[in-house]
Amino acid sequence: MAIRIRFTEGRPTVALCAAETDPDPNDLYLDDAEHYALAAKFAQDWQGQTVNWNYAEEWAEMEKHKKRDAKAELDKWLGSQA
Repeated sequence: MAIRIRFTEGRPTVALCAAETDPDPNDLYLDDAEHYALAAKFAQDWQGQTVNWNYAEEWAEMEKHKKRDAKAELDKWLGSQA
């Protein structure tokens, strides 16, 4: 899934689903392959270690930028392909 890295003032930098958000001129856009590469690197770096999956502050900031639902966007796109 393509993502946007958004640098927010006074807030944490966040990664946003590109399908759920509108672009901002300062976003760093990562396509599917780039996002996949980062996920693979994360998995390698943290392999065998305990990861704290609690990012409440970041998740709250991500939610503020969400404009659409990714599943609804996918369903809409799939319907247009039929």
